[in-house]
Amino acid sequence: MFTLRKSMLVMSMVGLVSAFVLSGCGSTPAAGTNKEKTGAAASAGSTANTNTASNPAASPSATEKTIKHVWGETKFKEVPQKIVVLDFAYVDMVTALDVKPVASVGIGDSGFPEYLNGKFSPQNVANAGQAKQPNLEIIKSVKPDLIIASPNRHEMIKKQLAEIAPTVALDDGSYQSILANFTSLADVLGKKEQADKVVKSIEGKIKSGKEKLTNKPSVLVVGAFEDDSTVWLKTSFIGSLLSEVGTNYLFEGKKDLSAAESKTDIAKINLERLNEYNPDYLFLYGEPKKWDNNPLYKNLKAVKEKKALEVSRDLWSKGRGPLAAELILDQAIQTMAGGK
Repeated sequence: MFTLRKSMLVMSMVGLVSAFVLSGCGSTPAAGTNKEKTGAAASAGSTANTNTASNPAASPSATEKTIKHVWGETKFKEVPQKIVVLDFAYVDMVTALDVKPVASVGIGDSGFPEYLNGKFSPQNVANAGQAKQPNLEIIKSVKPDLIIASPNRHEMIKKQLAEIAPTVALDDGSYQSILANFTSLADVLGKKEQADKVVKSIEGKIKSGKEKLTNKPSVLVVGAFEDDSTVWLKTSFIGSLLSEVGTNYLFEGKKDLSAAESKTDIAKINLERLNEYNPDYLFLYGEPKKWDNNPLYKNLKAVKEKKALEVSRDLWSKGRGPLAAELILDQAIQTMAGGK
């Protein structure tokens, strides 16, 4: 009897142990499944983080660009698509980058730079009036996301412009500042490589010009008019460009605020004063033919030696951009170096 009970007790204990073991074995896959799910979720989270880190576009600040200009700094989170340009220098800049503005201005009788014929078409570009007094309503109507203004011409309306769209004021003084601003603008517009090619081309022409103009000829660029004729300063766009290529640009005077184009780097000059400078080469725009019979004009060395060249006012006076720089260098070097 005792033996029977003992045997039954042993069997019961074995059954309990087996049940416990089986129960434990049944719980193992469940635990393993949960662990796998946790691992997959962690892996997915890790992939998402990796993608964000490796993809700069996923970061809001990755495409943000900042351009420094005369009126401060302006940040752009996206590449501007609708651009308004308020001077010929800026029409030149965007054209050099194969960008067409939504609105531009004229200067005097010129609606757009004639030297850009074939590269820039004013068709479908809104006319925002004159550079010296842009039409704010037209600018507002085209809903720009970038306005490029002149720090001199547009100082009085910079607040109104900024209320319409982000506005940058780019210095169009020396050719060095023009190229620096051109490169900065290209970076904001995603056209840095194209700008680098343009700058490289200009630098190549300057280097070539220096090699040819070893005699350092003296030069002046003059706006010849019946009243208030003007001369460009050495520090101006045209003066600095011709100085860089190897000429002796003679006029080192100060800007004359009473001159007709007082917003630019010019001063008044008359034929008496021009005779005092008496440059080897004279580049003239405006109405130089009105001087043809004037003894003072005939007495100029450049006139006597047929080295007084009439040039385009749009190009040599109003242009002040990278494309203008290339064309001016071509004309100037060809004139002064001849077949060299």
